[in-house]
Amino acid sequence: MRLTNAQPRSGLPPLQRLGGTHPHLTTGRPVPPAAVAESVPVATINIAAIWLVLGGLLYNALLAFLGARGMPINKAMVAGAEFLVLGGAGLALLRSGFRPIDTPALLLIGFFVLDALAVSLMSGLPFPDMARNAAIIGLFVMLGARVDELAVRRVFAIAAALVFVILLLECIDVKSYAALLEPGRYFEVTRGISRFELDEIGLFANALGFDDRFSILNLVGHRTSSLFLEQVSLANFATVLTIFLVVMWPRLSWKVKLAYPLLIAMILVTNNSRTALAIALVAPIVYYVAPKLPSIVTLLLVPMVLAAAVVVDLVAPPSREDDLVGRLSLTVRTLKGLDASALIGARAGEAANFLDSGYTFVIYASSLIGMIVLWLFLSFISAGEGAAQRRASLMSGLYLFLNLTVSGTSVFSIKTAALLWLLVGFLREEARATKAVAAPATA
Repeated sequence: MRLTNAQPRSGLPPLQRLGGTHPHLTTGRPVPPAAVAESVPVATINIAAIWLVLGGLLYNALLAFLGARGMPINKAMVAGAEFLVLGGAGLALLRSGFRPIDTPALLLIGFFVLDALAVSLMSGLPFPDMARNAAIIGLFVMLGARVDELAVRRVFAIAAALVFVILLLECIDVKSYAALLEPGRYFEVTRGISRFELDEIGLFANALGFDDRFSILNLVGHRTSSLFLEQVSLANFATVLTIFLVVMWPRLSWKVKLAYPLLIAMILVTNNSRTALAIALVAPIVYYVAPKLPSIVTLLLVPMVLAAAVVVDLVAPPSREDDLVGRLSLTVRTLKGLDASALIGARAGEAANFLDSGYTFVIYASSLIGMIVLWLFLSFISAGEGAAQRRASLMSGLYLFLNLTVSGTSVFSIKTAALLWLLVGFLREEARATKAVAAPATA
């Protein structure tokens, strides 16, 4: 078979129209035999990856819908659904075979499995939380390295369309939205979170606003949740979609460049997330400056963010409220309160006390060494020489390391993490393959 630069009417080369192309068989450059060999399973992996990412995004909404129709649901079903998604990802990877590019992700998973065993033994109770978080990151990074650009675009497009439709319903008729999914009841029976006693609609309690809560326009009277049933994951989805836009902007059509920013704006003005708004505002700056910055900048974000939190805590009036100052002060206080047993992971059972302070949560859940390993992995997994990778590295670093000052587990949720890490994995493989193609030409 002879590869050429000729483009069919669909705008995609023949192999990509068939769903069987390697990400870089569309570049028009000479293709090494290894790249052609790797193209064989891409069609199957594309379909599997799309279904798995959507499964992670949708399973809570599906269970909530079934529960609202009278089907008994419980916490075990939620855990089982996530296990099926992760198990499916693992099986897809086993069928495709592991590659050298998978090494960082495999090491991350291996470390946190051993770490979970260690902290569980020291704490005297099973505590697999960080191993599960590492599995979500690692598995979808590896899946991303096996899909093509078309699959990445499609899964983001499907996710955005589904989120928009349910969000629109929620904004227009919140009672119908609540009757459809019964978020309050769902979190009560699956998470043990009591419904707000004064709420007669049935929304998730934490999605209900209060007078002093930060808001942009206060259009709907509560913090919207869409398919995610709770407000934090919807805000995180907006940020992950922002990261996708920043990374893929030169490749997108004008329709996508119009539609996605409008959806992000719709989420921001109805969800009222401070962190998502801040990241969306700096995204255009990151787009232009990230390719010019050294990759080590992402590594420096953690000390910079923590230093800023300390300054805010020292300068601002003391606050224990659910506002930015209060959350940052909480992070500073809890980090100052760490003792030797917490630093070595011997008090993992207390990690649930720090769900609003991510850095402290990770240390309690995996030890200080676990926090350092996670920091290094997140800082370097998407760092590279190409513009797309550097944009992805800085944007994902801002998203992860800023959120860890105000939230303990939300950035690890498969509902949005699967999308992000699939994108990161795709970009890593794209950079590797581009370098491999360019090497013979420069030799």
